[in-house]
Amino acid sequence: MLKSERLLFRPWTYDDSDDLVELLSNPNVCEYLPGTNGKSKEEINKWLQFFVRSFNDELGNKIFAIEKKDTKEIIGYGGLGFVKEFEQIEIMYGLKESAWRQGFGKEISLRMKKYAEDLGLTFLIALADINNQGSNKILEYTGFIKMKEIELWDLNLNYYEMKLKKH
Repeated sequence: MLKSERLLFRPWTYDDSDDLVELLSNPNVCEYLPGTNGKSKEEINKWLQFFVRSFNDELGNKIFAIEKKDTKEIIGYGGLGFVKEFEQIEIMYGLKESAWRQGFGKEISLRMKKYAEDLGLTFLIALADINNQGSNKILEYTGFIKMKEIELWDLNLNYYEMKLKKH
């Protein structure tokens, strides 16, 4: 199991369905995500199936359930996800609204950067809605460099890249 100062990172299970429903049925959480704001149970079930089935697949997907160490509450998802449009691995994360503005996004992003380095990856991308100020700041803090603005998945996104240190 991966850890950071305040968080635990573990694979999703089908038993985590209620936690993912709580997270992704919130329109505020989904505002900058592809698809609808406030996802249906059917959409959320597809996300959960993807998180469970794709974990550690041949493409490099490793999307974790993220828990607070002290309470074991799932506060979001995050990890390394394969983006087929670029054939690259992306640092990705999403947090419950109650976990916003507490530094968890930075903590997740920095931990996933180190995890990617530990896995021997040498390059990462990141995508963030151009209006999502919090995520854009986190990505720049993590060391990503904004390369361009793109339109993808019906969203206007900032496209970032980062070269990682070789171990």
